[in-house]
Amino acid sequence: MKNKKLSASLEDYLEAIYHLSPDDQPVHAHQIAEYLKVGKSSVSWALNRLSKKALIHYSPYEAICLTPAGKKAAQRIVLRHAELKNFLAEILGLEEGPAQANACRMEHVVDKAVLERMKLWRDFLEEKSSPGSQWRHDFALFCERAGARKKQPPGAITGSYEPSGDREKPAESAGLNVPIPKVSKDRDHLVVTRLKEVLRAGGGGLNKTEGAIVDLFMGSEKHRSLRDIYQEVRRNHPEVDMATVERTLQLLCEYKIARSIRFHDQTLYEHFHPESHHDHLFCVKCGAIVEFYDPGIETLQLDNARKAAFRILMHRLDIFGVCEDCVRREATVRNLADCLAGEVVTVRYLAADQSTKRRLADMGLAPGATAEMLSDKCTGKNVIVMLGATRLMLDCELAQKVRVTPVAMIQREVMRGRRRRHRHAAEKNPPPRQ
Repeated sequence: MKNKKLSASLEDYLEAIYHLSPDDQPVHAHQIAEYLKVGKSSVSWALNRLSKKALIHYSPYEAICLTPAGKKAAQRIVLRHAELKNFLAEILGLEEGPAQANACRMEHVVDKAVLERMKLWRDFLEEKSSPGSQWRHDFALFCERAGARKKQPPGAITGSYEPSGDREKPAESAGLNVPIPKVSKDRDHLVVTRLKEVLRAGGGGLNKTEGAIVDLFMGSEKHRSLRDIYQEVRRNHPEVDMATVERTLQLLCEYKIARSIRFHDQTLYEHFHPESHHDHLFCVKCGAIVEFYDPGIETLQLDNARKAAFRILMHRLDIFGVCEDCVRREATVRNLADCLAGEVVTVRYLAADQSTKRRLADMGLAPGATAEMLSDKCTGKNVIVMLGATRLMLDCELAQKVRVTPVAMIQREVMRGRRRRHRHAAEKNPPPRQ
């Protein structure tokens, strides 16, 4: 048996081959060069060394694949990297980029005993944390204040961190610009992998279509409805039906991988990370959802529960209002019922529930449609509009749900944009000096 001791560089190459060869697919040298951003000569040298150590099957100009020994070694490297990155991200609260970069550097030098102790520490915190524990949020606030103290000039008076005592107001200690403590994508991958293993052990499992739905949902942090997921997954899997999508999302909710929220008369689904809490801002106009995290609010909630000797099992903060885009748009947008005869308008959006939106869209009053107001006083509270060659009569209540902008105003916005582009072009190409 040849010597299996690997340098940091060779470990990186072995890890790259493992990531580039899902399901033991062969890899080519140019893929490794692109993945690691190195020259082809460096790749050839590394592949020869790995081949001599019997970790890969390699011949010049041929595809590369891992040997059984090479695959085990690569899995150990990948697992070590994941453990380090999870510790840096989940325990120390580093952002994804710094956690990833430092894990790459540390994985080559950390001892097995140290790595095992770090894993035990992470498991210990998870086991000892109560259901309402907010230690991650408290630690994030502590780090934030520690950073602020470092920026203070010598001799400045600084406060101490007291999660349950007197502290600054939430608006002063942390605003909505505090980054949400996200969970790494590796964690999502491991959760889905474990779900598939559990289902297979129970005699079930995910078929190809259900697996595609799960991968699509877990690949984005967006809040999406069943119809959104259905339409997106059908691009690559036209055989999927809505019942399959609904059944798969219910399965994810049952295993606490996803959770549903109700807004704008529809059910939306998001990732469920019990160890990474965040709150929501809901726009009641356009349906936009903004996630935010404020350690001051989290600490305030925990303090009030402690004062009342109340054990928190779960909590949720939803704030309903109007987003900045809608505030700006409402300054120029009107109801169709308020328009005068002879006006030509463009539909901007529909302020109605889903069934009414579908009804209006079937009439042709979808966002982007252009209509002409023929009469604003027809038999009392009705209005008549012209859509292409079609005349529509709407009652006033229904017309109030259609938000429109005069076409002349849209044209002014377009011309203003063109003038800006022309001005920028003139700045980029100034006239030559005389």
